[in-house]
Amino acid sequence: MAIWSKEVFAKNLRYYLERSGKQQKELAEIVGVSAPTINDWIKGKKYPRIDKIEILADYFGIMKSDLIEEKTQDHREMQMKNDALLDIVFQLKADEELFDIVKKITKLDTAEKRQAVKSVLHAFEATDK
Repeated sequence: MAIWSKEVFAKNLRYYLERSGKQQKELAEIVGVSAPTINDWIKGKKYPRIDKIEILADYFGIMKSDLIEEKTQDHREMQMKNDALLDIVFQLKADEELFDIVKKITKLDTAEKRQAVKSVLHAFEATDK
């Protein structure tokens, strides 16, 4: 395996591990390897087998290519937007009342009504700063 691919994988793994909030030890248990192995992957010393890459991708909810390929800044920005949307989806799954409200909002029949909802949401955002 080429050194650059270990480095790319290491950088991407660090990113997704950080984003998940998991510790290396927890990830090791999920993947079925030792904590030192995860550490070696994160430091770019070793490269995992494809079956371990598949487990990681499934766990993080990403494609294998997100772990093994160098990503551009545009891709990272798009990924951040997707991450925000995923966070919303997870929150909706956990809160039925909120999910019902969002369903009602999506059924609004005019752009004016949707804009009114956006204005309310922006007001909440302004109070959060």
